[in-house]
Amino acid sequence: MTSKITEIRMKRTVTRKERVDGVLTPVKKEITVFADVPYVTSWARFGHYVIDGIFLYILNFIIAIFIVIVLGLNGGYSNGEFDDSSIEKIDTYLIFFRWLILMPAYYLFFEHFIQSSPGKAILGRVVVNHYGEKPTFNALLKRSFSRAVPFDALSCLSETGWHDKWSDTFVIRKKDLEGLKMLQRIQDIETTPDAGTKAV
Repeated sequence: MTSKITEIRMKRTVTRKERVDGVLTPVKKEITVFADVPYVTSWARFGHYVIDGIFLYILNFIIAIFIVIVLGLNGGYSNGEFDDSSIEKIDTYLIFFRWLILMPAYYLFFEHFIQSSPGKAILGRVVVNHYGEKPTFNALLKRSFSRAVPFDALSCLSETGWHDKWSDTFVIRKKDLEGLKMLQRIQDIETTPDAGTKAV
């Protein structure tokens, strides 16, 4: 059975002072601890947010131009200028489109196909589940649409954002994931019954 990378155990030798014959003496002991999982947090997440925000702004701008053309062709303006109602329509369309359709679709598309948004990919990070694997489509769907919740971006100032917690996923650097996957394989071999005794 595959171990969760969030539950990898490591043996570590520590030195503690204990009384031996009434004298405090340094004694080495082997203890078992959970391996640290270096979640990508706070400022690093803000970096993703800024880069992806730029990509989303560009997409939004292209779509805005398209809407202007469509409204123009359908009589959305007169005498070559937009009237107030046309501008209000465009603003309303763009607000709802960006938050409820464009942003979730953007993250779902990229995280499903490359396991990372452009902002994360540029900075060398990936989205994984607690086994260090690519999340399921349903988990990514939940993760993507959770971003439409107001103030979700502010939740990333903590260790994980709401969209991480609700979808049971998190973001990690690729090189950190590789190290954890190696420890995971070692632990899985050690905990497999009769490991290494089967004939090849």
